[in-house]
Amino acid sequence: MKKLLFVLAAGLLVLTAACGNQAGGTDAETRNDGTVDLSRVRVLIGSTSTGGDTYQIADLISRNVEEPLDTNIKVDAVGSERAFNELTKAKSDGSEVMFFHDMAYLGVEYGSFGDEHELENWKIGPVVATNPGNAFLAKADAPYNTMAESAQWLKDNPDEMITVAIEAGGVSQIGFDGYYLWAKEEFGQDVADRIKVYVTGSQKDKDQALWDGNVDIIHGSIGANNEYTKDGVEDKIKMKFLGLTAGERVDGYDIPTFAEQGIKVDGKEFIFDKEFFFILPKDIDEHFVDALDQAVAAAVENENYQNDLLKNAYVANYVSADEAEEYLLEKRETLRYIISNAPSLDDIAL
Repeated sequence: MKKLLFVLAAGLLVLTAACGNQAGGTDAETRNDGTVDLSRVRVLIGSTSTGGDTYQIADLISRNVEEPLDTNIKVDAVGSERAFNELTKAKSDGSEVMFFHDMAYLGVEYGSFGDEHELENWKIGPVVATNPGNAFLAKADAPYNTMAESAQWLKDNPDEMITVAIEAGGVSQIGFDGYYLWAKEEFGQDVADRIKVYVTGSQKDKDQALWDGNVDIIHGSIGANNEYTKDGVEDKIKMKFLGLTAGERVDGYDIPTFAEQGIKVDGKEFIFDKEFFFILPKDIDEHFVDALDQAVAAAVENENYQNDLLKNAYVANYVSADEAEEYLLEKRETLRYIISNAPSLDDIAL
């Protein structure tokens, strides 16, 4: 009887091991085919708008990686605070990830987000696109046509003031700060003292502030504001672009960059390209990261994805998950001089 039990036990162990090896082999095959073992992935975006560039790009990249990942992806516009909070509690399987742009780290630098949300505390996924249309605009009848001319106009009109509508702690603030520091260095404190900010939220709020006459210049973008610059638009809502913060002009648009206008900070041309990327839980499954990275790399080479982005003047741009963190940390470092030397918004707010 003892011998029989021993034989049965030994056989059971062999059978278990064989099943385990077979399961392991199946898992290995699944994990090497670029798919993920998830029926659904929720992409939390750092915006509450479903009409802005964050949602548009998140939706485009999600639709392009769904099929190769063999999963369903839903983009959820929950806003930055909630997105970070939910990501903190997310599982490591990739079922919840975040998608945002440079405000993810600029917000920490400006104090809008806590230090616990620093880039180093997450796993940074691939960069997927750039919005080179990050811009500033004024009413069509403004007495200046570029950001540089607006500062010169202040110098020539010592009784005048310019108010700029921005959102605190993000992309619009870094652009404003670059302009402010250059104006101060180029024209002196008297001119800088007459540049004020109007702190607001959504693009609609900025647009309305301009139309209501509460501000002179607003932060915007080609994708969001170009419709208001076209011929035939009513005079009361017509706008014009004053400059782009990107390194190069956007094809098809006659809008000069800050660098072209001679806007420099600390002796260097002011250039800021707004880039979009995934932010993942720190302990996320590396297989999910690899699968997502492969899917994004393929998507950015896809002409349909590229063309869909171009409809709103966005550009496909890929930085791999292996390189993205170092890339963004270096970018953050180049902007810290501006952030540390710019005035507090409380001191210059209207």
